[in-house]
Amino acid sequence: MSQSPKTGAHENPPPAGPTQGHIPVVEIGRPPVGRPAELPGGINLDRGRGPFWLVTITALVLLALAISGPGSFLEKLVWLNSGVCPQRPAHSYFFDGQQMPLEARMVGIFAGFLVTFLGLWLVGRGRALQWPSRRLNIVLAACILLMVFDGLNSTFWDLGWPTLYQPQNWLRVVTGSISGVGMAGLLLPVVNMTVWRRGYLTPTFRSFWEIGYALVAVLLYVLGVMSGWGPLFWPLSLLAVVGVITMLVMLNLVIFTIVLRRENRVSSFYGFLTPATLILLVSLGEMALFATMRLALGGGQAFI
Repeated sequence: MSQSPKTGAHENPPPAGPTQGHIPVVEIGRPPVGRPAELPGGINLDRGRGPFWLVTITALVLLALAISGPGSFLEKLVWLNSGVCPQRPAHSYFFDGQQMPLEARMVGIFAGFLVTFLGLWLVGRGRALQWPSRRLNIVLAACILLMVFDGLNSTFWDLGWPTLYQPQNWLRVVTGSISGVGMAGLLLPVVNMTVWRRGYLTPTFRSFWEIGYALVAVLLYVLGVMSGWGPLFWPLSLLAVVGVITMLVMLNLVIFTIVLRRENRVSSFYGFLTPATLILLVSLGEMALFATMRLALGGGQAFI
């Protein structure tokens, strides 16, 4: 990476160029050189119909795995997420007797992250290159630390150690969802500075009001979880599970991009399809591996 999201705006002002609305679009990488790689059979992964076929085949395979084989779709989701979440009934929410695939705290973390991530894209901050101001960063960090504090208190309670208060599931899901806002606001610029060749010279959040809007959105989700209303089970559960996958994909994108020295190569959404799909498969493979390891150690659930 050529510059950090914070220093790039002040030390090296970009020249006049294209804009997204009133936001400058800056070039942070160079076009790739050489011919793009091809799969056997001449399928090109970087141009033409290569990305389209890769996404289509991947979607069909994942759909087939989801609806076929032993176990229901819910049992498969529970198993897939068992490697990243203990799934303890006492720490989970139920809808008409059905336990959510993730515990209350993780439901909040990952759903809050995904809601904030999608919101930033909807308002044109999807490729934001800058972190918020110092004061806003403190607020986002405090959102995360609040969840950490409640998590430590809950852990001490489970261990029988002295605690400040008795843990409650509503505290777990509320502090988790608030931390998801902080994680999304701080992680997105890191991904953008690593992956994209062009980005928007703007922070993810510009004011306290914007953070407040994000908090309201995730707390509405929390109210749905706490309601326990049966028809909300699947949309709320899937939102949290997709949040797990989204966060894992973003982290893996950063790691693999840096390790493979492919920083700032992606210049369009179509060009993003190939690395995103491949990293999605890697991330799902990691989740399956973690679930299998936990099952082998006697702590997971099988859907067979």
